[in-house]
Amino acid sequence: MFYKLVTMRDLSLSLGCILLIFNLLSAQKQEIDTTKTEQLKEVVVTAQYTPQSEKNAIYKVNVVNSKTIQAKAANNLRELLQQELNFELSQNSVFGTSIELQGISKENIKILIDGVPVIGRLNGIIDLNQISLSNIERVEIIEGPVSVFYGTDAMGGVINLITKKEQQKTLEGNASSYYEDINALNINGKIGYKFNKNTLQINGGYYHFDGLSTNDAPRNLNWEERNQHFGNVMYHRELGSLNLIFNSNVNNEKLISIGEPDRRGNILDKDYYTRRIDNYLNLKGKVLGNKFVDLTVSYLDYQRYHNTFDVDPLASKRIRAKSDNRDDNIVKFNYGGVKAQLGKNKLSDKINYAIGTDINVESTEGARIRNNKQSITSTIFYSSVNYKLVHNFEIQPAVRYTYNSSYGSLLSPALNTKLKIDEHNKIRFSYARGFRAPSLKELFLDFRISAGPVTYIISGNENLEVEKSHSFNLQYTFHKTFHTAGSLAIEPSVFYNDINNLIALSELENFNRNYININKFKSLGGKIDVTYHPVEAFSIKTGFSIIGRFNQFNENFDTNKYLYSPEFATNINYQLKKQQVDFTVYYKFSGKREGFFIDNTDDSLVKTTRASFNNLNATVSKSFLKKNLRASIGVKNAFDVTDIETVNEAGQAHARDMQLWGRSFFIKTTLNF
Repeated sequence: MFYKLVTMRDLSLSLGCILLIFNLLSAQKQEIDTTKTEQLKEVVVTAQYTPQSEKNAIYKVNVVNSKTIQAKAANNLRELLQQELNFELSQNSVFGTSIELQGISKENIKILIDGVPVIGRLNGIIDLNQISLSNIERVEIIEGPVSVFYGTDAMGGVINLITKKEQQKTLEGNASSYYEDINALNINGKIGYKFNKNTLQINGGYYHFDGLSTNDAPRNLNWEERNQHFGNVMYHRELGSLNLIFNSNVNNEKLISIGEPDRRGNILDKDYYTRRIDNYLNLKGKVLGNKFVDLTVSYLDYQRYHNTFDVDPLASKRIRAKSDNRDDNIVKFNYGGVKAQLGKNKLSDKINYAIGTDINVESTEGARIRNNKQSITSTIFYSSVNYKLVHNFEIQPAVRYTYNSSYGSLLSPALNTKLKIDEHNKIRFSYARGFRAPSLKELFLDFRISAGPVTYIISGNENLEVEKSHSFNLQYTFHKTFHTAGSLAIEPSVFYNDINNLIALSELENFNRNYININKFKSLGGKIDVTYHPVEAFSIKTGFSIIGRFNQFNENFDTNKYLYSPEFATNINYQLKKQQVDFTVYYKFSGKREGFFIDNTDDSLVKTTRASFNNLNATVSKSFLKKNLRASIGVKNAFDVTDIETVNEAGQAHARDMQLWGRSFFIKTTLNF
């Protein structure tokens, strides 16, 4: 049972926080302004024909808005998503934080910024620590495949970060500082100038984290030291009913990986350098009366390399290793693309549509790539039609055709429906034939490493097939507003994913491994979210989810059973309006999770269990100077969770799962001018 998994100490602390806020609510209820307020409609753009309110979207789009980003004091995407249901994050030393959504992970979750893909996957991972939120207005999330609109990597879902673009005054700016007592510092600044129909904004910042250790290694920081510099320039021009936007982002990171002594006492440190330069030009708006055009031209440049140092611990010196050669380890990725979509979305019409094309070229360079350089060209056409069969029921079939220079042609269909029972009740159902194309690394990797007299080879496979999935999602929404500013929303949902031809590395044979299509994976589960907003100053959102996972190991070990893991989350917000003080609490319980690993001593398959854990953050914020100055203090990971033990079936510890780095306290200030 779920309640047995939570310790009495953690449960008492959680209930105490909830009861405290309810008591404050009761005490302040008489002071609340009872003036009727209008509920703001959240406008979304991800996978839509035209920008529209979330309640009218046929896809269920979850929005994490700027208020939540501020309340969580989140510096990057990892910190923002830690307490979201159906999300599981895992930390890998050097590669960074990866993400799992609906049980699907790594390459199958597409991350976008203003609809433009984020590139630079290492071992299938885009490090969420490198995605700064300094200039992000909101994050839009769609669970389940969105391959028709976004193609490869979108089989498990899409996370689209929307940057801040609007400006009201001629001159606007802000400056913020953040300090966390684990020696993490984040400083940001932004200034914008608006003249006639033009807006120019410049944003920049610096993030430093000293790193820390959560294990007993004699010389190791498993959470490595990071130094990041990031900047952004945005130019916005109004052209009648159209908007032209040029956006350029630069992000540089230095990550310091401290090595441990080998059996001979030698120590190697490595400094990893990552550079991202992302540019796009976007033209969107109304054309031909009721049509909406969205045209994006993008060029992305990513590179990563490392320097290796021999370490003398007695003299506390590092000397560049003689064997170090940047040309041998540098990895470069480039992406150039043109995406154009024309959509029609007028709610009074029975038929609306979107047609689009997406032409892009991806390339990679480096000594670990076959022939040092490879590229893939994709030409895509997609179309979607929304038809209102009756006033309250709409159906939206869609299809995407892809021609890829590596694997040839592919057709990917999808079907979405929405039934509006009445003003308070809606049902959404979707089916999609998702896909993921083999990556450049999986196709063309040529990596060799020598260990004594033996050379190990890991290679790509140009004959890989495309991963394909059947995915089903069913979601029900009940939403009701009452009296002045109150509302109640209840949203249960279920999903099922079946992925074939999953790409994975083969077993080691004659010191060789290569990528092959052998794996299969299934996930099923559901969740329920309840959001209660009894009065303007108070809201609480509570949710429970359970996810079952199945792969080829289950067949050999557990008689075809799914392995289930539960989650529970609560978000609480309370405002003292007269005092301009906000209280927020974010709590998530992650239940125990079972899995498998192969014991290299005898190649046997062993079942493991990762322990459950709790994560609670709390923030108190106050505004000053007519809300131009905002100060926040808070605690992250109040239960002081560090690594989570994974125990095998014999009761012995196998590994430690890096999740959190222990309790920390922070302070953040933001000045707007």
